[in-house]
Amino acid sequence: MDAGRSHRQLPPPHRPPVAGRGRQSAGAHRARPCLPVRRRRHRGVRRRLSRRTRPLAGRALNTAAPALGLLLSAKVDRAHGPRLDALAQDAGVRLQRHRVEDADPARIDVAFFSRDLYEGSSLRKPGPLSDAFFRVADAAPGLRWLHVCSSGQDLPQYAHTLARGVSVTASTGVTAAPIAQTAVAAILAQSRGFDRWLASQARRAWQPLTGDARPRDLSSMHVLVLGAGAIGQEIGRLCSALGLRTTAVRRHAEPLAGFDDVIGMAQLDDALPQCDWLVLALPLNAGTAGIIDARRLALLPSGARIVNVARGELVDEAALTHALDAGRLAGAYLDTFTEEPLPQASPLWSLPSVWISPHNSAASLGHEDRVVDCFADALSRWLARHAAQLGVAGTR
Repeated sequence: MDAGRSHRQLPPPHRPPVAGRGRQSAGAHRARPCLPVRRRRHRGVRRRLSRRTRPLAGRALNTAAPALGLLLSAKVDRAHGPRLDALAQDAGVRLQRHRVEDADPARIDVAFFSRDLYEGSSLRKPGPLSDAFFRVADAAPGLRWLHVCSSGQDLPQYAHTLARGVSVTASTGVTAAPIAQTAVAAILAQSRGFDRWLASQARRAWQPLTGDARPRDLSSMHVLVLGAGAIGQEIGRLCSALGLRTTAVRRHAEPLAGFDDVIGMAQLDDALPQCDWLVLALPLNAGTAGIIDARRLALLPSGARIVNVARGELVDEAALTHALDAGRLAGAYLDTFTEEPLPQASPLWSLPSVWISPHNSAASLGHEDRVVDCFADALSRWLARHAAQLGVAGTR
């Protein structure tokens, strides 16, 4: 905290010990998953929801209430500002919203890095909107909490905030449904032969799949999902609904809905030779980087396929490229890569057995609103814990 800040300093909030996978910065803590909210279409329910998300008519602003400075995008401010005001008022706090373009860092207590601010960024290269946001956030001497739109905390623009010891929470779970749907769409399409039909179409060739070229029944296939967080669990649920046999690999081999079997990490090598699909849904950390190396790729049976919707660094990309090029692995759907954007010189672009998406498997028109819902829920919980620690009006 900067001793020159113009208003009374706030005591740092108590942070409970983190029980997470791998190493985390001292400033990070695991947030409760922000799962998608299903909105009913009943007219009366919609009216009640609408009233809850904006200040009530005639509700007077309590100017004596303690103030909280929030850094946010202009887009979120316009669309959701009144809703956030109402949440703060319910906690007895007066919210002061500061848009990125004209924010004074000295007046910022908490910050919301929303999905619209990520536009123009890649995994390792922040875009101009992201840069503008973090120029303000990183200069805010009294920043106490940052909520981010991503499901993880490994983006480079978060590094300075984490190093300062600021509490950072992620939008865990908001992308689970679209990412799982994309992954399972690739599994279903390649398993049913769409890769070969599309190749025939490109050649204008009428070439039915006959004899041994016909696809196997889904019920005869085994999907091994490495990582059983929100995304991995949704992949398992969808695959199970389609009739595939499913196994989850996680730290603790406890039963999970949607999976026929759950095994521990120590059993991974035994499970790899038994799977038709290996799906990577793990977070990247010191314990998972390079987990699928050349040795483990060699354990996969001939004709197996891989889906990676997690992080490119989980896999030895050179060894994977070699196995695909040699035809030992039948195919892959890859959404993430060691270097992003994927260099034009990468041989993965030209492999006919590889389907590539530009780290875009979570693409969804509802994504931004789900992230805001997640932040609103997190803000309510943060205010419940820390409202009493905020300074009184007139100290800023």
